[in-house]
Amino acid sequence: MGKRIAGTVVTAGLFVMWSAASALAQTSTYPPTPSATTSVEGVSGGNDGPTAFTGGRIGFAVVAIVVLLALGITASVVARRRSSRVAG
Repeated sequence: MGKRIAGTVVTAGLFVMWSAASALAQTSTYPPTPSATTSVEGVSGGNDGPTAFTGGRIGFAVVAIVVLLALGITASVVARRRSSRVAG
């Protein structure tokens, strides 16, 4: 059972890394240099989006990871219980 849970956690981690690959590939140089058109969200007051230190929106990928991880662990536990019942 430990191998199944470890496999589920590793799969979820790989999904997170795969999802973050596009964000990691957006900048060619690090740290990025600010330009004259750089704006900070929440400073001008024109945007109702998330601001610094107040939290952010939870993306679909995060919700999908949590749901799939919970389903995988539940399926592992159910399969183990059924197999022990069948084996007698």
